[in-house]
Amino acid sequence: MRKIKALIGIIVLSMLMFSCNSGAKENTQKSDSSIVVVDTSSAVSNDAVSSGESQSTVDVKADVPKIFIYSFHVTNRCASCIAIEESTKKVLNTYFKNEVNSGQIKLNILNVDDKENEKIAEKYQAFGSGLFVTRLFKGKESTTDLTGDGFKYARNKQDKFIEVLKGKIQEYLK
Repeated sequence: MRKIKALIGIIVLSMLMFSCNSGAKENTQKSDSSIVVVDTSSAVSNDAVSSGESQSTVDVKADVPKIFIYSFHVTNRCASCIAIEESTKKVLNTYFKNEVNSGQIKLNILNVDDKENEKIAEKYQAFGSGLFVTRLFKGKESTTDLTGDGFKYARNKQDKFIEVLKGKIQEYLK
């Protein structure tokens, strides 16, 4: 019975990881200028990125947690991947604009097919689409994988996904 459950888990995980390789055309989107996005997969940019600012150059007080959101995708993106990214940007722009502007929260949109993203993709074991929220505070790192919730809710139940992501970010800001 445990072998069957493990096999089912592997199949579901594989479906999530490779669902975006279905051959959908790449969707190039403009970045919302109010959120700082580090996007190494396309020409998406804003003032912070075009000026060469990176997550390590932002000065946030050491006693304040930093939140890094990593949205991984493959070159050919499906509708669910796009919905996850759009919903994530909506959450940041609506509820956490001050934290994003101060550098306390960073959104990183990364194409796992790009060689330059290989190490970070390996760290998060992102070989396809993925959404990870990482908290760095007092030298400790905590990460939550929201990929499953993203695929489950972002496209058809956006309000539910927004609630989940917003709750996790609020928890990590404490």
